Amino acid sequence: MEERIIDGEGVRIRTQAFGHLDDPPVLLIAGAFASMVWWPEDFVELLSSGGRYVIRYDNRDTGGSTAYAPGTAKYTIGDMAKDAMAVLSGYNLQAGHLVGMSMGGVIAQMAALIRPHRVRTLTVINSTPLGVEWLPPPREDYRQHMAALGHLDWNDRDQVADFLARDAAAAAGSRHPHDADATRRLIERDLANSPSFSSLQNHLAVAAPSPVQARAADIQVPTLIVHGTADPVFPIAHADAMATAVKGARLVAIEGGGHDLHREDWPQIVREIMLHTSIIHVGRL
Repeated sequence: MEERIIDGEGVRIRTQAFGHLDDPPVLLIAGAFASMVWWPEDFVELLSSGGRYVIRYDNRDTGGSTAYAPGTAKYTIGDMAKDAMAVLSGYNLQAGHLVGMSMGGVIAQMAALIRPHRVRTLTVINSTPLGVEWLPPPREDYRQHMAALGHLDWNDRDQVADFLARDAAAAAGSRHPHDADATRRLIERDLANSPSFSSLQNHLAVAAPSPVQARAADIQVPTLIVHGTADPVFPIAHADAMATAVKGARLVAIEGGGHDLHREDWPQIVREIMLHTSIIHVGRL
């Protein structure tokens, strides 16, 4: 594993790469509140051992990347898409296979729209399509859980850790038991590597493009959609809508899967990503 700090457009991005430089590059983009450790190393190594050069990175306001004082961040999904492109450039890659989870899936869609020549394939996991309106809201129990955000003291590390633990439990699927202990260990590791963890709240205010500015229907790169049928954050209708919007997109439903990457589902998810990213081999700059 190689760690590298990359300078984007006024932003510092902490990255890690796994595997061999000559293999097709896969860029993993995490979701809201999540640094790159939410792509577990064992999951990353499954991809790299299958012949992929895998890069993960900390989004703005997570981990070791640039953090802004709470309430001061003015960046957009478009800016975060440019961060992803900066990571590719930082590894001298002309293009890559993008895999985005949740908000990371929205970022990946945006990258495919603004820099299509740099995105060979797109994989969107448990996310929502750009430019599609009137999709169902999160499930009622998850909405009630998120209401606690209004009372959260983001400067209290223990409160933040407790909220993230409850969030992971609330987002879990119905097929496999939620591993609370493993999740708590991951959260503790994440916060320990995030000196400005109170800045996580800036993700709540990230400006999303309007349906006029960005539409999944305009995506031209080969697209794979992976979605849990029991996702309480983005119900499966979001995946169905994206599969309809993006010409030629393929939808893989994870039966009973939630808004997470459950270890028991890794073999299926990794198999689908490996198949999808075998379409085109990407060279270096």
